[in-house]
Amino acid sequence: MVQLNKIFYPKSIALIGASDRPESVGRTLSENLSTYKGNVYLINPRLSGCKLFRRDIYKSILTIPEIVDLCIIAVPTKIIIPVILEVVKSKCKNIIMVTSGFNEIGKDKLTKELMDIIEKNNINLVGPNCLGLLNQDNDLNATFNSKDKLILPLKGNVSIISQSGALGVALLDLAGYEHLNINKFVSYGNALNIDESDLLEFLETDNDTDIILVYIEGIRNSKKFIQTLNKTSKKKKVIILKGGVSDVGNQAAISHTAAIAGTKEVFEAVVHESGAYLVKSITEMFNLAKIFATNKNKTIKNIQVITNGGGLGVLVSDQLGLNNIPLAVLSKESTLKLKKRVPEYAVIKNPIDLTGDATTDRFIDTINVCISDKNIDSIVLLFLFQLPSLTTDIIKKLEIVKNTTSKPIFVISVGGNLTKKFIIELENRNIVCFRDPKDFSENLKYLVNVH
Repeated sequence: MVQLNKIFYPKSIALIGASDRPESVGRTLSENLSTYKGNVYLINPRLSGCKLFRRDIYKSILTIPEIVDLCIIAVPTKIIIPVILEVVKSKCKNIIMVTSGFNEIGKDKLTKELMDIIEKNNINLVGPNCLGLLNQDNDLNATFNSKDKLILPLKGNVSIISQSGALGVALLDLAGYEHLNINKFVSYGNALNIDESDLLEFLETDNDTDIILVYIEGIRNSKKFIQTLNKTSKKKKVIILKGGVSDVGNQAAISHTAAIAGTKEVFEAVVHESGAYLVKSITEMFNLAKIFATNKNKTIKNIQVITNGGGLGVLVSDQLGLNNIPLAVLSKESTLKLKKRVPEYAVIKNPIDLTGDATTDRFIDTINVCISDKNIDSIVLLFLFQLPSLTTDIIKKLEIVKNTTSKPIFVISVGGNLTKKFIIELENRNIVCFRDPKDFSENLKYLVNVH
C-alpha cells in the first residue's frame, strides 16, 4: 500500500513556482496555501528575499530550513528536470505536479526521464497535469482554484477523485451549489505514479469519507484497479462516472490525460461485480451521492407517495413503475386513521392525493401516519409550492419530522423561482430534493436493485 498520509496531511509544504503575477497558477496556489496552519515555503529564484501573502520567498528548495513532507511543483516543463533533481536532493518524498505538457501531448521522452527519476528515488508523485488536492479536514487547499470564482462546498462525508483537473473544478463548484458537502478532493491527471487505485485505497481507510465519487478516463493497471475497487466497495459507497466510453470520447481521453480507456462493456462488468455504482451523468452522480449521504439504509423499498397534485402523482408512479421500484400498500389501520384526518375528497391509496387545498398541517399529519406504518419503508413527498394553502412553515415542520425517523424522506417539486427557493431551504436541512420525477426514479433504482 502506497503511503499517502504526508500528501493529504503534510506538516510542511514547499511550493516551487510561487508567483506574484495576477491570475497565474503560481499566485493562486500561493494564495490558497496562505491560510494553511502547517509550514509553507514559497520558492521562486526571481522573487527570492521578497514576501508574498506574508510569507518569505526562497531561492530554492535547498535553501529552506527543513525537509518538507510535500512539494508542489508549478513550473514550465523546460525546467522540470532540474527542479525535480533539486527535490530529490532535498530528500522530500512526496510531490504534487500541476505542470502539464508531458505524454498527453506526445512528449514521451520527457515523460520517461521524469518517471525514471521518480521511480529510482521512491517518490510519490500525484500528476503531472493535475489540479491538485483539497482536504477540508485540515483546511489544506493545494489546488489552483480561484477563490474569486469558486466558493468551496461545506465539509461533509463525500470525497472526490477526478482524473481531469478541469472537470474537477466544475465538480467542486457544483457540489457547493447542490449542497453536497465534501471532505477531500484530488485530481491526479496523467497518473504517472499515483493512480486511481492508490487514491481509492487511501480513502477506503479514511474515517471522514463514507462516499467516494470517481471520474475516470482510463486505467493503467487493470488488475490493481479491480482488486482495489472490490475491496473499497465493501466499506464505502463508490460512485463512478466513466469518460471515453465512445470511440470519439476514447480518443479525447487519450489526448487529455494520456489515458488508456479500454472497452465499455468490460468496465461496466468490473464495476457491477465490485458492488460499486456506475452512473451515466454528473447529475446522476451527485443525486445518488446526496441520497447516500442522507440515507443509511442499504436499500429503498415499499415507497409511499404523498402529493397535493394528482397529475404529478401519476407521473411519479409511472417513473417508479418503469424502473421496477415497488410502492407500499397502506395498512388498514393507517387508512382508517387518514380517513379521520383528511377531507373525504382526498384519495387514500398510493399515491395519497391530499388535493390542491392541502395545508402544511394536513401534509404533516399524513406523513406521521405513514412513518408509523410498518408497511412503509420510505416516503416521497410531491410538493406543488405554487398552491396557496401550502405555506413556508412546511420547511421547519418537515425538518422536525425527518429528525424523528430513520425512514428516508425525499421531496420532488416542479416549478420556477419560488420552487427553487423552497428546495434550497429544504436541502440546507439535509432533505434530498429532485425537480423531475425521472431524475428521482433513475437514481432510486440503484438503491432498490442493490447488487
